[in-house]
Amino acid sequence: MTTTNGRSGNKWRGAGWTLAIVVGLLAGRQSSAAELLTLDGASPTLTFSDTVGTTHEWHIFGNHAGLDLQNVGGGFPFRISPTTLTDSLCIAAGGRIGFGTPNPLANLHVSTNDLVPSLRLQSTNAGGSRIWDLRASAGGFSLFDVSNSNAAPIGVQSGTPSNTLFLANSGNVGIGTGAPDANTRLDVRSGLTNGLMLKRVDASPHFLRVENTAGIFRAGVQGNGDAQFGVLSPGKGLNLLAGGSSKMTINAAGQVSFGNPPPTVPATDAMMTGTGAHLTTGGVWTNNSSRAAKQDIEPITSEEARDTVRALQPVGYRYKTELDERYVGFIAEDVPELVASRDRQGLAAMDITAVLTRVVQDQDRELIAERQRNDKQERLIESLMRRLADLEQRADGTSLAK
Repeated sequence: MTTTNGRSGNKWRGAGWTLAIVVGLLAGRQSSAAELLTLDGASPTLTFSDTVGTTHEWHIFGNHAGLDLQNVGGGFPFRISPTTLTDSLCIAAGGRIGFGTPNPLANLHVSTNDLVPSLRLQSTNAGGSRIWDLRASAGGFSLFDVSNSNAAPIGVQSGTPSNTLFLANSGNVGIGTGAPDANTRLDVRSGLTNGLMLKRVDASPHFLRVENTAGIFRAGVQGNGDAQFGVLSPGKGLNLLAGGSSKMTINAAGQVSFGNPPPTVPATDAMMTGTGAHLTTGGVWTNNSSRAAKQDIEPITSEEARDTVRALQPVGYRYKTELDERYVGFIAEDVPELVASRDRQGLAAMDITAVLTRVVQDQDRELIAERQRNDKQERLIESLMRRLADLEQRADGTSLAK
């Protein structure tokens, strides 16, 4: 059955149109030939009009431009181009939809032989047009901001391993792990030398900043390339951990303390150590010399001290790393055993001071004894001189008497 109809020409409506279709279909079913309904014309149209409630009229029509479904007065929601390729759209069993494939293997399966297949999202509302493309290629896929000169803020390279980036339902992010630590917002795991690298492309400062409501910490590189590591908040200090506990502190006043644990720094000191040795604010280094910190205490003998002092060889020298300054002192490998260090690489000034003190004390005692002897001799001489003078006077008196 053939019916001629134009988009604006003669149209069959109502019962007549319905009857014609039914008669044609029944006639077709009664034959062995394939059932066929043909509409001929410049734009053959099939019209559906409802008459209940809010009325609508739909046209299905085709022409040289394509096959269209028109909501009359409401636009064209569907069109098939006459050059549309085979299997452009396929709705398969299970509700799977295929684009470019007659056998969709997923709920939505898009297949194309384009070198860079793309999925485009475009907004044209009054707030401004924006276009985003998701593009794939043999090298991977990327998200492109087409409206921003095709900037690609997100890219995934082909062959990227599992869990390269993982977003957990807790909001924690894993890089290199699909199970980020529950107490870590960003968990980075890697077998590379540089597990995490932050790099700036120019010479400006670049920092990692961590803060809470009580203080701000940052670490990074300054504009001149020097590293910076510490606390930005006024009145806050820096605490360095080693072995799971605090080993060194720097308070807001610049006082330094280190030990296991670091001791409290008195106001009179610039540095305090866990050994008791400290540097005063006046610049004097003071060793720990308390009896409580020592054992096997015994005096050194005068002979040991004298022998050690005699064996010391004072020299002048320059350090190889400081050739513009000359010093005097001793060579660690050459000093006597009494004042030598275990590895003979350094010297303790207090050791040498101790033997010098012993020698000076002995010499002081000898000088005192010598003075005492001299005083005694002077008194004896004075006594003898008085007796001699007395004898001379007596002798002179005897001579006059005669």
